[in-house]
Amino acid sequence: MNRLIRFAMPVPTVCFLALPAMASAAGKNKVLTGATIKSLTGTMLTVTADGKDTALTVDAKTNVIGKGLGTKARAKGGKAAITDLLNVGDRVKVTYQESGTTMRASKVELLAK
Repeated sequence: MNRLIRFAMPVPTVCFLALPAMASAAGKNKVLTGATIKSLTGTMLTVTADGKDTALTVDAKTNVIGKGLGTKARAKGGKAAITDLLNVGDRVKVTYQESGTTMRASKVELLAK
């Protein structure tokens, strides 16, 4: 019985301790700096950074920040679509998360022109 307890206790403990490491790796933020917007829709953002195109999904939870964007959002009643705030050719910094093959932009920061 004593041997069973010595073996059985470490297994659940190791599994329990490994869970946070796996969860944090899945939700880790990545950043594209100095990217240029190639195309933009209400649900997709394609940027070019380091000569490579990257397509990202955008949604209502995507934060869009930058000089003058608050004024544009207020002019639209406080809830502006990303297409109202950004334009093709704008330089941006994009923070995103990968989930399988999908990349979701969590923050898009408009850089100075």
